[in-house]
Amino acid sequence: MDFKNILEFFWPTIHDAESAKKAADQGFLAAMLYVFLALTPILSGEVAKIFDVIVVALAGYFAKRMWRTAAIVGLVMMGPELVFALPGGVSFRLASAAILTLMFVNATRGCFLYHRYAQAKPAQPTVEILPPEPPPTQEKENPPQA
Repeated sequence: MDFKNILEFFWPTIHDAESAKKAADQGFLAAMLYVFLALTPILSGEVAKIFDVIVVALAGYFAKRMWRTAAIVGLVMMGPELVFALPGGVSFRLASAAILTLMFVNATRGCFLYHRYAQAKPAQPTVEILPPEPPPTQEKENPPQA
């Protein structure tokens, strides 16, 4: 895998509505990864984690539908995960929290820029208006005499 492709995944270039939609889809992917990673704590008895998982899953779902508020909620929900993972040092939890937070940052960027590009009116072609041409003059010619 090329470094440019990795960089494009972690910080996608957004230049139109379609690329903004692809960036916003990262919020859905991040939410699904978060649900997958949170299955172990939920199954081990941490019932309080269920609320977080449901909120993040809904945020990812609605971020895919271009809801700006949902992308922000997902980003806000990932913030404490990143903060709580910091004291543990470099670990899988810190790496996954950092990646998921970055993916929700991209989802937020994508949702906001999608609405900006979608609302922008496409450039209208310029039309040059010319004055009408004068009607052709018809000269009456004398018929040829034989």
